[in-house]
Amino acid sequence: MLLTRRFSLSSKIKVMFVIIVGIVLVAVGVFASYLLIQRFQGGQQTPVVQDETIKTEIVVVTRDLFLGDTLTESDLKLVLVPVEVAPRNALTDPTEAVGKIIKTDLIQGEMLLSHNLADPTNNNRDLSFILSDEHVLLAFPATDLMSQESMIQRGDIIDIFATFTQELKTVGETTSEAGEQAEPETRTFTVDTMQKVSVTAMVLEVIEEKGGTSSNLLPGQTDAETIVKPKARIRAYLLALDPQDALILKHLKDTNAIFDFVLRAPTSTVQFDLTPVTEEYIIEFYGLEILP
Repeated sequence: MLLTRRFSLSSKIKVMFVIIVGIVLVAVGVFASYLLIQRFQGGQQTPVVQDETIKTEIVVVTRDLFLGDTLTESDLKLVLVPVEVAPRNALTDPTEAVGKIIKTDLIQGEMLLSHNLADPTNNNRDLSFILSDEHVLLAFPATDLMSQESMIQRGDIIDIFATFTQELKTVGETTSEAGEQAEPETRTFTVDTMQKVSVTAMVLEVIEEKGGTSSNLLPGQTDAETIVKPKARIRAYLLALDPQDALILKHLKDTNAIFDFVLRAPTSTVQFDLTPVTEEYIIEFYGLEILP
């Protein structure tokens, strides 16, 4: 009896073991079949995708750029993109953009489009690219000493100082004891008219100068054979300004104010708190009061 039970229990264990092994083998087979099907489908689809995707090379920028920047070779590179995502006016040759100026801010990796470029060497100077909707472009004469020495260049940050004479009207009594009209008082002011102005562009006059004269010619050399050396003289600055600021500068210029430009550091963002200078300011500052 005991032997019969043991034999029956052993048979059940064997049956369970066979069933479990069978289930495992079926699962392995199903998994293997799934992998084979996926691999077969992947192998069938890959060539189709490669055949249907047509790519083209376009120019993108390699770093963040800002309105008015001049493009160099290191700022540009070619990348492959699907034809359907490439705009019609996207540049495909980096040499077409080198030396051009951008009309808008660009971020790293952005496509370079032909309408984003300005040519600073064309006949009309293409200067509108530097203007935002809130600014106007003012041509300002370069008559100060810094300009005469060619110390200011395009892109520099400057402050504009001005000295001008202004008539002051006295409030209240306007006549003298004799009944005559009192003459208005004239005062001279020196002020900081504008701060943190960027020189957008410059108008240059090219002057040709002969390199030699009759006193230092080489033996056998004539005046016509001397070397001609071109020299650029700054005639005016082009400044992108708020319209009200441009109007102030025009008024001061038209009333014969004397201007001087002072050069800032390229990274300067400080707003200076300056006091207008008058005759009284100088007397007080240097202690020039007349002693009793």
